Amino acid sequence: MLHRFSDGATIQQRGQHKPGLSIIAEGSVQLSATDAEGERTSYTVLRPGDCFGEMTLLLDIPRTLDATALGETAIREVPRDRFFRLLDDQPALRDHLLVGLARQLSQALQLLDDQRRLPAEVRMAKALAALARTEGEGHVVRASQTALAEAIATSRVTAGKALQALAADGLAETAYGRVLIPDIARLKAWIAGHSALAPVANFGGA
Repeated sequence: MLHRFSDGATIQQRGQHKPGLSIIAEGSVQLSATDAEGERTSYTVLRPGDCFGEMTLLLDIPRTLDATALGETAIREVPRDRFFRLLDDQPALRDHLLVGLARQLSQALQLLDDQRRLPAEVRMAKALAALARTEGEGHVVRASQTALAEAIATSRVTAGKALQALAADGLAETAYGRVLIPDIARLKAWIAGHSALAPVANFGGA
């Protein structure tokens, strides 16, 4: 069954009993969690073809993270019993599931490292590059400033300042409900130049 969500809408909440697998058909989804003090941590942003709910599917437990729509989003829900029937008929799905889990873990670790190490402007640029979709001859991110703030785990004010800084550098153009990317290759090159890890110091060891 296909479900549609508007920008910023809650798709699932941590602790919700929602058996089955959720597959992104359109749009993007942010996975996050909020601690007892109300501090939100963003773990990853998923794109069309990605799925979530694997832990619920495999371990039969409640959903472990909050999921929020970034832009207009469509989710296809596959019931647990149907998924396992498909798995019996198409063993390649098992490999696809494992690859998806590994990719999500890698993205989550990268995002946590970004939050610790990179300024908001660079984190925003990385989010825009990940969420950009080709429209005509350009690239567009269809998400509100609030949703983008959620995606990089910061306040709306800080997100706004980050977007303004990118706009001042000619890397982005803000409009109502969307961000235009004039040159996606230039944006990615800028990100590479501002987010590289520092070289490991050579102390004479191996």
